[in-house]
Amino acid sequence: MRSRVPNNPLSERRLEKATKHVTIFWFPINPSILEDIRARFRNGAFNENIEALLEALKRDFALFTFIVKELMPMATNERVSRDVTNNPAELLRWAGPERIRKIIFDDQILPSNHVFNSIEPFQADRLRETAIIASTAEVLSEKHNLDPETGFCRGVIREIGLNLIAWNYPSLYSRVVKSLHPNRTLDEELTAELGFSPSLLAMRVLRPDAMIDGSDDSFEQTWATYDQLCEVGEALARAENPATYPSAENDWRLASAYLEKTVGAQGIDLIKSRAIEHSREYQRSLVGSFQPLQQFDPAMKLENYRHQQNALRNRYLQHCSPGVQNALKDLYAEMVKQHTLGQVLERLFRGIIPEAGFTGGCVFVVDPASFALKPRTVFGKVRLRALEQVALRRDRSGIQETGLQALAGQHGYVSDSAATALSCSQPVIERPEDDAGAALTGMYGSLGETRRIGVLYLELPEGPDLASDAQSLGKFKAVRQALSDALHLE
Repeated sequence: MRSRVPNNPLSERRLEKATKHVTIFWFPINPSILEDIRARFRNGAFNENIEALLEALKRDFALFTFIVKELMPMATNERVSRDVTNNPAELLRWAGPERIRKIIFDDQILPSNHVFNSIEPFQADRLRETAIIASTAEVLSEKHNLDPETGFCRGVIREIGLNLIAWNYPSLYSRVVKSLHPNRTLDEELTAELGFSPSLLAMRVLRPDAMIDGSDDSFEQTWATYDQLCEVGEALARAENPATYPSAENDWRLASAYLEKTVGAQGIDLIKSRAIEHSREYQRSLVGSFQPLQQFDPAMKLENYRHQQNALRNRYLQHCSPGVQNALKDLYAEMVKQHTLGQVLERLFRGIIPEAGFTGGCVFVVDPASFALKPRTVFGKVRLRALEQVALRRDRSGIQETGLQALAGQHGYVSDSAATALSCSQPVIERPEDDAGAALTGMYGSLGETRRIGVLYLELPEGPDLASDAQSLGKFKAVRQALSDALHLE
């Protein structure tokens, strides 16, 4: 977290103004945690027990960092060793319960401008990322025979600049975080917007005395090892949110390799368990906005994101109603779970396809042994055709010929539309000429492009209030593409 004084007067003025602003407003303290700590002070729970107080403060990142900020000038005035002032855990131990008690009970200095329960999703994500980063540093500190409390505290302190910006410049932060460039980090983008970096803001807020000469190299050297561990946590936090961070894939590759080498296969589970513990109060108090860390799984989140991106590449979604579009996007998110392919197909056939307006259908699959299309999966009520085997024929090269002529057609029978669709790039539409089936349209489309393995057949009711032919065809293509993607067809 190297910090330098801005090299131009405008940036310095911006930094000075921002420092005054965020120092006053801070970010919101959880009132339930504050009241709990006050109650425990009253009943003497922290008398001569600074470790219990430290654990209590770790449950709220805003309160924890605010206490550190308030203690810093006290320690400086008393000429306390830099080994103490540079280390939040040691600073809290030096302060002891009585100094901290005075801050905890002083409503005149505790920040109260932000409403804790009025939180935006990106702000909840900030708290969640802080929990992941600090918990990672804590776990890895133990593995490296370092002080885990110091690791945790360093993780929280490193995030203070981003947390202060997320709450005190919410519009700017939200805009930047929604449009990150693949080759630039969040810190770089915010620095370009603000004229100073989040880490510089944090340093100015916590240690204004250290900024006189523009650097604090001894401070940085003290933290070099802990910072490396925090960076692993930062990579994990980004990896778990690929929709926000374009670097997520690379972050996961680097972080997972480090964990595998230093902790082993149980690394993610250890970090997850610790993060759940440290974020328990946020999860309890911010129901609906704080995503539970029980769901912490960067590898799974990345896989889900890939499938959701596949859904966005399904260019036919626009022809579907908003409800069907959302259902298909959810379906793509479920496709990552290979062992649940049956549930994915069941949801598509029994739920989404009927919701899209189709009343019945069948998946025909090519059977190479009999050179025929065989009905495999039937759903809904099929009324326009018989669900029976459709014969195919081979060409002279021995390659299966599919479509333009069924074997039955050689004997004077009309070719089956299912066989025709197998060799066509576009769906085949079939409307009966007799009055009995005039209210239905049959749609056939091949499954797979490089290797066609079968045909999807669906029936759609017609009527004056139903969608146009183009929209109906688009809906058909959307569900056919989803089926092909579920089956990993190219």
